[in-house]
Amino acid sequence: MTCAEPFVDVPRPPAKRIEIHMGARCNNRCVFCMSADRRDRHEPWATLGRIRAELELFRKRGCVSVGFLGGEPTVHPHILESVAHAKKLGYERIAICTNGTRLADRAFCERLVEAGVTRVTISIHSHLAEVEDALTRVPGNHAKKVAGIGNMTALRKAGRLPDNISLNPVFSRRNMGSLKEYVQFFAGLGIDDVRFNFIWPHGEVPADRTWIPTYREAMPHAVRLMLLRERGVVKSHLTFGAVPKCMLRLAGVKGKLLDHLGSRYLDEAAFDPSNDVSMANMEGRPEDRFSWQEVKRDVFKTMSPRCRECRFYSSCDGVWKSYAELYGLGELCPQ
Repeated sequence: MTCAEPFVDVPRPPAKRIEIHMGARCNNRCVFCMSADRRDRHEPWATLGRIRAELELFRKRGCVSVGFLGGEPTVHPHILESVAHAKKLGYERIAICTNGTRLADRAFCERLVEAGVTRVTISIHSHLAEVEDALTRVPGNHAKKVAGIGNMTALRKAGRLPDNISLNPVFSRRNMGSLKEYVQFFAGLGIDDVRFNFIWPHGEVPADRTWIPTYREAMPHAVRLMLLRERGVVKSHLTFGAVPKCMLRLAGVKGKLLDHLGSRYLDEAAFDPSNDVSMANMEGRPEDRFSWQEVKRDVFKTMSPRCRECRFYSSCDGVWKSYAELYGLGELCPQ
């Protein structure tokens, strides 16, 4: 297998980033939601005052990029005012991570962009309506999300979303066999950036093997898509989250091809520059502000003792602890 041209999809230089968690409430009920327990307790929203204070604090610390997270930030009662305040403070890149349901409202999309949003990341996990609606447990949701993507791509074409639109589907047993079809379906709607995130065994499915594949089962599908991208059959920019580079060998990839595919599609350390998170719906205690990369590595993930021998060790987080509890660590292999 030969590799295509050198990777040219180079992101902007890393910027200091803050992500504002606005609360866990949501208008979807995804079965693998990492905030399902807090979502269903109807945890309070962050107040507008707290959000403004956090934006001001991190802007003084030099942050130039902000993302609004949930739960579902588009249903926060003060999302537009929060975005506008970030713009007023001089944040250059203002992103929102959304399930996309409310984006079916074209007027709301216009207001979001007018307030200052420059990038939108949309969580949609299948190109098939029956799969998406079963996963989110909201009938008709797929159609709303597709309409929302159409609204946002129209705004991007008009030059009003300079930092693009991306999709971040959860990579699970339910969609791993149709990755090519997924990417091509949304490419037809104008999407050219997709990040597949390997499922975190969490929420309501921490041990449900009908949702959670092993890496050994999943990687042939992922590698097949990578090679289609290499050949130019698939044009979209692709990355995969929560997949250690050594897992490529489970699909028979080794040597220079492993290095090439690993750096191009799996290198989270390069793709995801360090960012702080503010749990703005909490009380503003020191523990309510943290580095996501550090917490992800030190609290939620784990490695095999053998991983210290691997040349990728310094830039790898390992696998989710809940995955290791389900399937063990035998698939990890130092390279």
